[in-house]
Order: sequence, then structure tokens, then C-alpha cells
Amino acid sequence: MVENWDNTNGLPQNAVFAMEKDNHGYFWVATEEGLTRLDGYSAKVFDQANYPQMQEQTYFTFYKSKAGIWATADRSIALLEKNIRKIIDCTSITNDTWIRAVTEIEGDKLLIGTDAGEIHQWDDGTFTKLEIWKPEIPLEIYSFFQIDSYKLLVGTTRGLYELNLKANTKKLISADSLGVYKIFGTSKDIYIFSPEEGIFIMNKGYEMENIIPSSQIKDINLSSLIVDSDKRIWAGSLEQGLMVISQGQVTRFSYPELKNYTVRKIIKEDNNLFLGTLGKGLLIIKPASVNQPNHEELRNKNIKAIYQSEDGSIWIGTKANGLHQIEGDKVKIWTQKDGLIQDGNTSLASRNGKLYYSSNSGISIIDIQRGEIIGQITEENGLSSNYVHALFNDSNNRLWILTRKGGIHYLDEKENINRVKLPKQFDATKFVSALELKNGQLIIGSMNEGIFRLKDSVFVENKRLPLAPGEDVIYSMYEDAENDLWFGTHGGLVLLKGDQIKILGKINGLKSKTVYSITDDGQHGIWISNNFGVQYFSYSEIKKFKESENDDVLISSTLFDERLGLPNSETNGLIFPSAIQDNTGKIWIPTVEGVGIINPETISDNPKSSINFYWDELRIGEQKSDIQKEIKIPEGVRMFQISFNLIDFENPSQYSLFYRIDNENDNWLPIKNQRQLFFNGLKPGDYTLEIKVLRYGEEDQVFSLPIKVSASFFETLTFKIIIGIVAILLLYFILQSYFNKRLKRNLEEKVTQRTLDLSQANEKLKNALEEIENQNRIMKQLTWNHSHLLRAPLTRAMGINHLLINYSKYEGIEKSKEELEKELLESLKQVDEIIKDTHTKSENLTK
Repeated sequence: MVENWDNTNGLPQNAVFAMEKDNHGYFWVATEEGLTRLDGYSAKVFDQANYPQMQEQTYFTFYKSKAGIWATADRSIALLEKNIRKIIDCTSITNDTWIRAVTEIEGDKLLIGTDAGEIHQWDDGTFTKLEIWKPEIPLEIYSFFQIDSYKLLVGTTRGLYELNLKANTKKLISADSLGVYKIFGTSKDIYIFSPEEGIFIMNKGYEMENIIPSSQIKDINLSSLIVDSDKRIWAGSLEQGLMVISQGQVTRFSYPELKNYTVRKIIKEDNNLFLGTLGKGLLIIKPASVNQPNHEELRNKNIKAIYQSEDGSIWIGTKANGLHQIEGDKVKIWTQKDGLIQDGNTSLASRNGKLYYSSNSGISIIDIQRGEIIGQITEENGLSSNYVHALFNDSNNRLWILTRKGGIHYLDEKENINRVKLPKQFDATKFVSALELKNGQLIIGSMNEGIFRLKDSVFVENKRLPLAPGEDVIYSMYEDAENDLWFGTHGGLVLLKGDQIKILGKINGLKSKTVYSITDDGQHGIWISNNFGVQYFSYSEIKKFKESENDDVLISSTLFDERLGLPNSETNGLIFPSAIQDNTGKIWIPTVEGVGIINPETISDNPKSSINFYWDELRIGEQKSDIQKEIKIPEGVRMFQISFNLIDFENPSQYSLFYRIDNENDNWLPIKNQRQLFFNGLKPGDYTLEIKVLRYGEEDQVFSLPIKVSASFFETLTFKIIIGIVAILLLYFILQSYFNKRLKRNLEEKVTQRTLDLSQANEKLKNALEEIENQNRIMKQLTWNHSHLLRAPLTRAMGINHLLINYSKYEGIEKSKEELEKELLESLKQVDEIIKDTHTKSENLTK
């Protein structure tokens, strides 16, 4: 098969200048628009836009060493090993010239040959001219070839030279008139190409023997010359195709995919042939995992039913090209011209040496031994419809004929047509598939009416599947080892386990909702065909689905499509059978462009080769860095991307990948078509990224990558402790402030209340003082008034009292002593009344 890598699926441009595998196994391609690294599944482009360290976009030659691939551009050199390891600026040695050749010598030094005929030595960033290289004549350097660690050959326009770096000698070992443009081969078998003379083989002592003259290879592309392990010389033609030179003979051949594209580079590796072209990109010629019948009659045909009869021959129906019988190396064809009822086929079956070929016009009967059409079966013979969907021969040698219009018929041993009686509501049902169960019962699949169970040719029951309208089309059926039933439908792969139904759909790993066929290979697993090719599920993955309580559980599978040799990824359905397993165990798959043949033994056996898995790059924003043993995410970064590769140029589709970031969690997440994982929001800490690789559905290996997400100061434990202390202090101050405010408020309330009390008391005192003062004024006034009122009677009483005491001494008193005593008494009464009046008025003041 031919696999093509071009600007539609990974290459930046279709002109290939150089190509080589590095020491990791990556395949590098140099084009006009940059470098491309392939892993067999995906492509990664290295150009100046994505990798600014590149000084030039176009590289012309590759030289592989232990360090990697030294890729030369006009004025710079890049070291390629998984990624770009180094860029060497050579502008100081390429004034008015360009680089033509490079080789690595001892001490990690490089020798660089230029178009100007100079050889420069590069040693750890320093350029010096090679002292021993001083040609006597002008020349151009075209090629270097290392014989051993210190001896190399130099091909120039003026002869072939030997340089001995140990002895510091230079020697011309051919005529200086010989233009040596290419030196290739191995240290034991060295070949020289000269456009004037042809190809030479170098014998001991540097003797050169011409093995092919230039006249036989005038159209050779010298840059493509290689020698394979069988000592055959391969080269591309400037005109068309390839040439192989062996034992002096030139053999030319081509591939349809090459057309008129020139082959510039060739790598022959085991059974794989890598062709770098001008205009077609990279072509990989390799053995197909899915084979095709070696018969031109079946190429590009729309294939329908496939069947193997009792004699071992394979019968193949087509959409419009009749019936083909493959017997050994021969193909026999029947069409309507030969008496076939119609060229379009729907189903095939055989019984008693007869092949039954059905169509939408009825059935043709072919005598297998005689190879003749001997009859037909139509509505006239008792069919309910001429449109026959399926033919099936059961263990009782009854030939079942399933048609439209409710037709379930069988042909008994006497060739009589019998129709199974069904309830009237199924009179218009289309029956399309059949399966005989281990208990001898027959299951019939229909369109939109579910399944029908028959026992001893009698209808028993009808069961509908929980499918949406339009999805209830049962293309195929299968009974597994546990007697559980599987149905290939237009709505997925339906499992009927007892009375429970589960649907294996896209969310579970199915490539297409439509399942045309189910084939158990008997040893490894089951194969289903759909609109994207053929999917293989191992028994262990099927068991995982059956036993899982999670309806969304994802199971792994392997897809076989056009990339692995299937004529077309779109297989055919609504035919019966939609696939078969022949007597040798091979599975035959009908597609819209031919037949695919899969050998489960060679494909699903446990592979012996180790998995070539590598962690690729860590990308943070626009920064890229090569991943070695572990990665460290800088502080503050929460979004990053990790890429990886699984190198396989034989069958990259055999792998199913799952990953998890927390090894304490057993929830493995699927990796579908990408080779990058994106992470966002991982908290600081140590993680382990694991990728689990399954081959053909069986776990093979788990690859781990330690990841340390650094914490910023604000995310460290110290910061958290400080924050805790600050929080505690802040809480303390808040509480203290709260209680202080509360105390202050209480004090203020008390002070306010006390102030209010004092104010009220002061007001009372003021009022009392005013009242006292008022009373004092009244009392003063009262006292003053009464003092004047009291003075007269009191003075009188005192005077009378004085008279009475001294009465005997006075003469001339006109009144008697009794009268005086009486007046004294009256005066005292007046005083008493005045005092009482004063007392009364003073009491009124207090009130």
C-alpha cells in the first residue's frame, strides 16, 4: 500500500529536499517551507514562524551522526534530534558561497564543505579553515563520505580526494577530470557517481570499477542514490518512477501515485520504502495490514455480499457488475448477459451444490460444479416480494429467504417454498438478516420492527429494541460465548443480556453509529464493519463493556481503514452477509471500492516490538522546551500543554491511549486523535502524568512523567502561616476594637445618663436655688415688714414691763398697775399674732 504525506495532512509544502530518521526514530523531511518531523501518525512543522531560532527556512542536505541529524541550509546548520537541538550560524564562512556538504568527526567537531571549494572545521562555536585542504586547482565540493573516525572521502567537481585527519594528509585518488557528485554506500561497499561516467564501485586500494555507464542512467536523480542491504542501488528518475540497479542491470518501475512526480530522495528500510518527491510530498510504500484480492476484475468495484461455498470458492456480488467467483487464481463472472436475473446483488447462500444469488428482482440459482445458471425463484414461485434482502442456510439445510412485504420463507429439501405465518401487522415488514442460535432457534432481523424469534419454523415472539425511529434496522446479529445477543443496527451495537439491553455507541468508542457486520475471529475478539472501516475489539474490552455499570464506559479498539490497505473506508451494509470469515480464518469485507481481507492471526497477535514512546515538548504560552525526565511549571502558571509521540510507521492505528494526572484516581480519560494534553488550573504540588498504551485492546505499557507545579510566595505554606497569624491578629484587633467601642459606648451612655441626671439635678438645684433666693427675698421682705410691725408692740411691752418692775419708784403714773399689766398683755398678744402671721407666711413659702 502507498501512504502519502503532503500539504493536505502535515507537510508545509510538497517539494522534498532531504529526509532521514534520527536516533529516536522520528522521520525528518526538509521542504522549501521548513522542516517536518513525522512519527507515523502526526506531523510537526518547524519553521521560522514557530521556531524563531531557525536562521533559514529551507534545508537541503541531511547528515546523520550519533548526535543526530545535521541539516544544512545555505548559510546555517541545524542539529535535529527529536527537536531542534542547536543552530550554527555559518555566515562568517559563506560570503559569496553556500554550504554543500557536512560531516561529523571526532571530538564533536564538524567539517563543512562549500560551493567555493573550501573546507571549514567547526569546534564549539569557532570556525577554522582545514589546514590540509589546499586544492591546487579551483573546484566545488559536492559530497563527504566517512570511511572511519579519521579518514573520509571528498567528492568534488575535479576529482575524488582522501583526507586523513590523523596523519594530516590529503590525496587525490582519481583523475582530476572526474566529477564526483555523489559518494554513497557503506564503509565496506562504497559507490561513486559521476554524471559523465556513471556509477563506480570502489575496491581495495581505491580502485574504481564502472558498474553502470551513464548512457543507461541519463535520467537519474543523483541526490536520490542509495544502496539497500541486498547491495541493490536505488534511484529516482528525473522523468518518471524509480530505477533499481542490480548486477549491472537497470530495472525501471513506478507506482500509480507517483504519476510524473520526480523522486528526489529514497530510504529503504526493511519492507518499507520512503520516497521524497518533487510535488507529491512523501510517499511510504509498505506492506498492507488489509490485503485485497489480486484480481483486476474486482478493483474499484462496489462490492455487495461475499460468500464461501462448500467447495471453498469465494463468491462476490457487486452493485452493478454481476457475480464473481474466485477459485484459486481464476475469476469467473456472471452477468445478465449470462442469464443472471440482475447485475445488482443483495445476498448469497449455497445448498446442495447450488449457489443462490438474490437481487431486488428475485433469485438466480447456479449449479456450482457445472458453473451454469439453472433456474430462478420469484413471486411467481411463491415469494411475497421479488426484493430479496437475505438468504440463509440453517443447520437443518433449510434455505431461508427474507424479503419485503412480510416475507419469511424457507426452501425445504424438496425445493418447496414455505412461508412462515406472522401476525397481520407485519404484512409489510422488511426482513434483512438472520441468525441461528445455539439452541436451534432462529432470529430474524427487520427494518423498524425489531427481531422475530422462530422455533421449528413457527413464529414465537417479536421484540422491539429501544432505538429511535430510523435507527431500528438490524443489519447483523451475533451470539457470544455467554449466549448473549449482539445486534448491529443503525443506532449502534446493541447488547441483549437476558432482559437487559445496553447500547455500545460512539460515547463508548464506536467510530460510527451504524454497524453492518459482526464477526468473531474465534481467538482474539470481534470485528465490526461500519462507515469508517473495520473496528477490532478484543474479548477483554467487550467483557469490560458488558460488566461495567457505567453506560458511558469507554473501551479501546483498533481501526482498519484506507491507511492500512482497505480499498475504501466505507464498507457496505444492508446486504447479507455483510462480512464472512473464510475457511482459513481470514475476514472478507465488502467496500464501495473493492474487497478488503484481514488476517486476524497476523494482525491481532501480541506484537514483539517495543513501544517507541517519547515525551516531546512542554509549551507555556509561546515558550517551548524539550521534555527530558520531568517538568517544572513556574510559579504563577496555571495553563500549559504537554505533547508526546508514539512512533510507528507500520500501523499507528493499533494503539488506544488513555491518561490520568492523579495516580490515586483510577479514572483513565481517553486520548482520541490528538498528541497533546492541555492542563489548566492545577494547584501547586507534585503530580504524575500517566499515559496508558493499549495495542489491539490489550494493555501494553504505562508511561509516566513527574510534574511539579511551583507555588508563588502567596501560595506557599509560609505565606499561609503569615496570613493565619495576620488573620488572628486582625481578629484580635477587631475584637479588641469591638469591645473597646462597646465599652466606650457603654461609658458614653453612662456618662450621657449621668450628665443628664446631673443636668436634671443641676436644673433642680438651680430651681431650688432660685426658689430659695426667692424665698429669701420674701423672707427678707417679710422679716423687714414684721420687724417694723413687731418693734412697736414689743417696745411698748418692754416699756410697760420696765414700768411694772420699777413701778414703786415712779410717781405720777396715771394708770394703775393692773391697767399696765393689761396693756402689757395686749402688747404681748400683738407680738404673738405678728409671730404667728410670720410663721404662717414662711410655711407657705416652702410649699
